[in-house]
Order: sequence, then C-alpha cells, then structure tokens
Amino acid sequence: MIRAPLSAADAADRAQYLALFVRVLIFGLPLVMVGESLAWGQGWFNGWVLLLLFLLNIPLLYLATGFLYGMMERAAEGFAQTVLGSGNLKPDPAHSGCESLVARGLYREGAHAFASYLASHPQDNLARVKLAEIHRAHLGEPEAAERLLLEVRRHQPSPREEVLVANLLIELYRATGQRGRLMMELARFADRYRGTRPGTEAARTLREMKAELDRESGREEG
Repeated sequence: MIRAPLSAADAADRAQYLALFVRVLIFGLPLVMVGESLAWGQGWFNGWVLLLLFLLNIPLLYLATGFLYGMMERAAEGFAQTVLGSGNLKPDPAHSGCESLVARGLYREGAHAFASYLASHPQDNLARVKLAEIHRAHLGEPEAAERLLLEVRRHQPSPREEVLVANLLIELYRATGQRGRLMMELARFADRYRGTRPGTEAARTLREMKAELDRESGREEG
C-alpha cells in the first residue's frame, strides 16, 4: 500500500511523512546512486540510462516512502490492538501520531509524544495505558509503567480499562519478580471478579503462591 498524505488535512500527518521522506533521501539516495554507478561501470547500461536513473531516483524514493509510511501505519494499528488486548478495536485517531513514532522504533520520542498528549487530555486512560506499555516493553522502565497504570485507577476508568490495567499489572509484577505486589493484585482481581473464570483463575494462582510460600517457610525452619 502506497500512502503519501501530503494533501491530508492533518498537519501532523503531513509533517511525519515529510520527515520520513527526508530520512529516506539522506540515507537511501547516496546508496542507490552508488549502486547505479557501479552497475554502469560494469557495462550493464550506457551513460544515458544512468542519467535517466539519476533523474528518477527522487520520484522512486518518494513512492518507496509512501509504501513504508503505509506499513508503519499498519504497524501502529497493530501496536494499539496488542496493548488494548483486542484485535477488533480501531486505534484512537488522536493517538495516531504518537503510535506512528513507536511503530518506527522511536520509543523515547513516542513516550514524550504520549506524555505531551496526556498533559492536555488527562482523562484519556487508553493513552496512559499505551504510554505505560512503551515504558515497560520498549524502554525497560517498569516503575514508570506501574505508576501510569495505577494512575488509570484514579481517573474513572471504564470496566474494560479496569480489567486491562489489572491484567497488565499482574503481568508486570510477575515479570519483575515482585511477588508481594503480585499477590496483592491477584487477591484484588479475584475478589472483584469473583464468580468469573478469570477471577477463579486468579484465586487459584494466589492459593498456589501462598502454598509455595508456606513450603519455603517450612524449609527455612527445618
């Protein structure tokens, strides 16, 4: 899919596309020209063809940028769907600029963009969750991720957001080995969703962890 949004109404969309095009030109154009010159030196074509290729390089790189931009947009959508735990939720258009930075591997810049967005939209809990996931999965900052997830609970989360935050906190505490906090979160989840399959599973995991603690305590006493 080739996408060149220079005529789009969204100024941020146009700016990001132009920034990507400039990067492609800076790094790609010299490499392409060197390759074409080497091919001409090997006698693959004459000088007129080489001149024509030089003239076509910028338009072709422009089209290649459109292809890359389309791929990054799809990657950004996939990122949002993964964070939200669903494959059928469309990403919020207000987050598209931030997500596009993340999709291009600019994680720190994406985090700054989400933080700036949240400064003017403090009630956007999904943006807060996405920022937490950037800190956890890409920047290796679990403390920042935990702080953001806990902030969601203070901003009137929807039922879906509550479940999402609870699951992300459980995974965060499990991955970082914070057993005490993990047990507290499991207990909270089991109590809040008692009678549901996820609540029952949380209660079972909590019982197993308590039993393991009892066995460890017994070995230490022995």
